Amino acid sequence: MSFELKEFLGRFRKDSFKNLLKSEQSVLGVDIGSSSIKIVQLRKEKERAILETYGEVFTGPYGGMEIGQPVKLNAGKTAEAIKDVLKEAGAKATVARVAIPLNSSFVKVIQLPVSAEGDLENVITIEARRHVPVPISEVSLDWWVMPKTEKEKEENNKTIEVMLVAIHNDVINTYKDIIAKSGLTAAAYEMEPFGMIRSAIGRGSSTIAVIDFGASSTKMAILDYGIMRESRFISKGSHDLTRALSQSTGVDLARAEELKRRVGLSDLPEHKEIMEVMQPILSYIFHEANASLKNFQSKYKRSVSKIVFTGGGALLKGIASFGVKEFTIEVDLADPFSKTEHPVFLSNVLREIGLSFSVALGLALGEL
Repeated sequence: MSFELKEFLGRFRKDSFKNLLKSEQSVLGVDIGSSSIKIVQLRKEKERAILETYGEVFTGPYGGMEIGQPVKLNAGKTAEAIKDVLKEAGAKATVARVAIPLNSSFVKVIQLPVSAEGDLENVITIEARRHVPVPISEVSLDWWVMPKTEKEKEENNKTIEVMLVAIHNDVINTYKDIIAKSGLTAAAYEMEPFGMIRSAIGRGSSTIAVIDFGASSTKMAILDYGIMRESRFISKGSHDLTRALSQSTGVDLARAEELKRRVGLSDLPEHKEIMEVMQPILSYIFHEANASLKNFQSKYKRSVSKIVFTGGGALLKGIASFGVKEFTIEVDLADPFSKTEHPVFLSNVLREIGLSFSVALGLALGEL
C-alpha cells in the first residue's frame, strides 16, 4: 500500500498531470515550514529517483524577523520566498507536490459497521458531521478504509476502520494561491506526515513511529505495516529550545541557536545549566509522544518496535540517545537522501542535512 489516501487529497489533483509529465520529467516537493521553505527536485530514471537539486530559504527576513525565527507570511511573501529558493537552487521543474501542515488538518480514525461499505460516501458525510469540529460545508473531506490483518478479521468482522481527513477550504485556497503566485503547477496537496513517512522508512516495515522535530512544532505518526494508524501534533519544537536558551542566558537568538547546536544534549557537568533549560521542553514533547505510543498499544494490543527521528530539530546532538532513555526502545535517525541517487561526493553533506529535507523529499518521491 502506498502512503497516500486514494492519491491523498486526490480531489485536488490535476487531471492533466500525466500529460504534463510527458514534457516535464522532473518534479518538485515543496515544504512550506514555519521558519523556512524547502524544495527538492527529483527525476525518475529506470525506477530510480535521481536527485537533481535541493534548496532552503529562511522565511524570517521576509516578515521582518531574524533568520531561523518562525513567521507567518501572506501568500505574496510566501510565493516570493519560493521563487527565490527555486532560483537559488537552479530548479527548473514546474510541477510540484505541496505539503499541507498537520495542524491545518483534522485526522481521525473512526469505526463504522461493515454494512456501511455499500454506501460509504453518504455514511462518511453523515459521520463527519459528528466528528469534524467545523461545518462540513467549509471543509474538503477524504477518507480511506483501513485494511485489517487476518487476526483482526477473526476477532472483529462486524466493523471497519476508516481514516477520515478534513481540511478547511480556506487552507486549500490559500495554498493554491501561493502555488499559483509562485509560477508552479500543483500536482497534488498532501498532508505533511505522509511526506516524512515516505522518506524516513522503507517498505514492509513492521510497527514504527516517525517523529518529525520542526521549528515550532513536532509531528508524530505511527505506522503498522505501512498503514498510518495514528498521528499527533505537538505544539513545541526546536525553536522553543532556542528561545528558552536565549531568555535564560541573555544572549540573542542567533547565539542561543549556536549554543544549542554546539552543546546539544550533553551530560557534562559544565553543561548542566543548559540541559536544565531545555529539559522541560523536551520532557513535554516526549511525554506527548509517549501518550500516543501507549494509546496505540492499548487500542491495537501491540507495541511500536522502533522510532525514527527526522526533521531539522533531530540534528540536535545526542537526541537519539536521549530518545532511547525516554522511550526504552530502539531509536534511529532517518537518512532521507539515501532513497535517491546522487554524486558520491555529496553523500556526507546530504546525510548531515537530510533530516531537514525529509518532508520535501518525501513529497517529490510521491510524484515519481
